[in-house]
Amino acid sequence: MGDSELMTSNNDDIILPTTWDIRDKSSFIDIDSSGLKVTYIDSDDYKAAIVRANHPIPSECGIFYFEIINKGKNG
Repeated sequence: MGDSELMTSNNDDIILPTTWDIRDKSSFIDIDSSGLKVTYIDSDDYKAAIVRANHPIPSECGIFYFEIINKGKNG
């Protein structure tokens, strides 16, 4: 499936994730106003945290690439 097929304008559009979901995240995660930067805000840096994208990755994509950069406690 080519890129042009993923960006059609009919009712069967494939919606790709574009930002983090500000409503579906751990309480000690902060998301900036762009929806792209996540910050861990709890003083206990050993807690597990989750955050989801605003849309799921559709299986029709085949491959979907994204990066997470962990800058650590002082990053």
